[in-house]
Amino acid sequence: MKEKFKKSMIPITKMIAFIIIFIFVFTYLTYLMKPDEVSLRNINGYYGEKKNSLDMVYIGGSACFVYWAPLQAFEDEGIASYSYGAYVVQAELYKYLIKEALKTQDPELIVIDARAFQYRENRLPEEVHYRNFLTGMSFSLNKLEFINENVEKNIGQETLPYIFDIIKYHRSFFSDNINPNALSMMFHTYKNPLKGFYFVPEVAMLEEYDNKTDEEKKIAKESEDILLDLLDYIKTTDSDYLFVVSPYQETKEQRMQFNYIEDIITEAGYNFVDANLYYDEMNLDFEGDLYNFNHVNIYGAEKYTSFISDYIKENYDLPDRRDDSNYKEWYDLLDNWHEQVDMTKKTIDDKKKELLNE
Repeated sequence: MKEKFKKSMIPITKMIAFIIIFIFVFTYLTYLMKPDEVSLRNINGYYGEKKNSLDMVYIGGSACFVYWAPLQAFEDEGIASYSYGAYVVQAELYKYLIKEALKTQDPELIVIDARAFQYRENRLPEEVHYRNFLTGMSFSLNKLEFINENVEKNIGQETLPYIFDIIKYHRSFFSDNINPNALSMMFHTYKNPLKGFYFVPEVAMLEEYDNKTDEEKKIAKESEDILLDLLDYIKTTDSDYLFVVSPYQETKEQRMQFNYIEDIITEAGYNFVDANLYYDEMNLDFEGDLYNFNHVNIYGAEKYTSFISDYIKENYDLPDRRDDSNYKEWYDLLDNWHEQVDMTKKTIDDKKKELLNE
């Protein structure tokens, strides 16, 4: 009887082993085929952060990860933070990103890029906007909920290729852009050496617009509904929140919309800072600190990071981690950080000289 039982267990054991191996190989191939780019590294790299080690998380699109420099903020102020951003964030993603962020971290402060509520009506969701974040997110009920609630409704596509990324990226296996960090990302051990920041070695010669106005202009109803839903959600969490607008070539009309957004946010009890009202305080140079009308380069990022760091220190009680032995690895990243800062600045300086000599 015992021998028959043992024999009957062999097929079951083999089946279980096959399923485990299949899941492993399937998951690995999925990560291998995901394109190796900044959004994937930023979003997946968040999982590699030591649990409950971040006191601040900055959430947003490119207006997050080319602006907020976590290693600078750590070196200057002792702020332990991460730029949790990907290209062209859409506002409806924020609630799900915060849920994801709170799975492994318990930050005292979450900073939210408010630009997404202003531009959504003129920049409606597209496939790439969702995939930039979803590709880096782990498979979870949170991810499934976002896909089921938004993909078909907002961009009219089937949900299955978003649930199983390999359907979208299977051709990447034959390209040069396969993900070299597939294994570490699969096991959530990949660490982003810049804590989510991204260098863009470019420069543009721009002018400052007159954006000063106290007038308000309503945003699209759908954008406002998303904002109100987000505000209801964050009240259920233990973190505090700061909404920001990073510096760019802001127009007066855009400022009017942010005045409207600011009223909604401050009425809900949260702080709101539009850095475009503080160009002089930041000493922002429109002929050197931006790489296009909508983003800063490292020169502008340094100024913005210092400005927001000062604001945070004055308005929130975040700990200074510089003398904390648990944050030794942050110091280990600073040499690489400074090297990349210097290299990027040199490239920008050279390109600026070329523009001035044209």
